[in-house]
Amino acid sequence: MKSFRVLEALDISRGEFLILCISFSALFAGILVKYFLDYHIGSKDIEILRQDPQELRLQLDINRAELHELMALPQIGEKRAEAIVEYRQKNGPFNSLEDLLKVKGINPGVLEEIRGYLKIGVSEGEATWQSTN
Repeated sequence: MKSFRVLEALDISRGEFLILCISFSALFAGILVKYFLDYHIGSKDIEILRQDPQELRLQLDINRAELHELMALPQIGEKRAEAIVEYRQKNGPFNSLEDLLKVKGINPGVLEEIRGYLKIGVSEGEATWQSTN
């Protein structure tokens, strides 16, 4: 049998040459697959549904909200949040949002500012983020 001149120059046998060709072919195929996966070639476009951030509103259960959660509300700092938690511990759960007016430091203006962020009596397992739609 005649041998290839390249094989003679490299001093490798036909079997070794065959193994090298298969290895390089597998490597090239792997690189192509990686490229197609990385750049999502051939896949469908992904549709991202976005909701207007103005339509999302934090809704805290006033009877379960913790101090740090209350402090995140507008017009409610550490003192007012502590007053709400303390009132709730002494007097039991709030029956309505208007009961917040009984808490020291909560006036009608503050109540109106936070009203949209609060609710009464969230059931177990209900999400704290609600859509206004």
